Amino acid sequence: MEIKIPNEVMELIGKRGIKEADVKDVIETAESSNKKIVMGNRNIAKKLIGQATVYVDYELEKGLVRKHATVKSAYSHRLMLGDIVNATDKSDWVCAHCNEPAMYGHVAMTYMQVTRNGPAVVCPKCRDSWVEEYLATKTLAAVEGLFEKKRA
Repeated sequence: MEIKIPNEVMELIGKRGIKEADVKDVIETAESSNKKIVMGNRNIAKKLIGQATVYVDYELEKGLVRKHATVKSAYSHRLMLGDIVNATDKSDWVCAHCNEPAMYGHVAMTYMQVTRNGPAVVCPKCRDSWVEEYLATKTLAAVEGLFEKKRA
């Protein structure tokens, strides 16, 4: 699979401390396992790499043979996602693994041995969950910073 990362996205992921190789690893793993959420040709995949869960938002070329992925964004967080607490609202996402509609809900999130519930996109069937970019880059990043500051 050819994976294209536009220059502006390379700059963004560089600022976020995410390596190009990790982005490609996340996409290749998702495409081989089908563990991702899909909305049209847009895909969000994730993979635990080191201490962080790295997410890649990418589009696959339309057609019968999908050979090209274009990365739209990549982000990460260090919270561990746990059990689904609830699934409350429909989303436009589909869990590609189950081919079931994904829902907006809450999951247990653990960081530095503290667990709280937080919003996520969840698959009620396979019990997997994903965090959207706005949440990971703003709220969860702030939470991680506060916990680290408190522990220092």
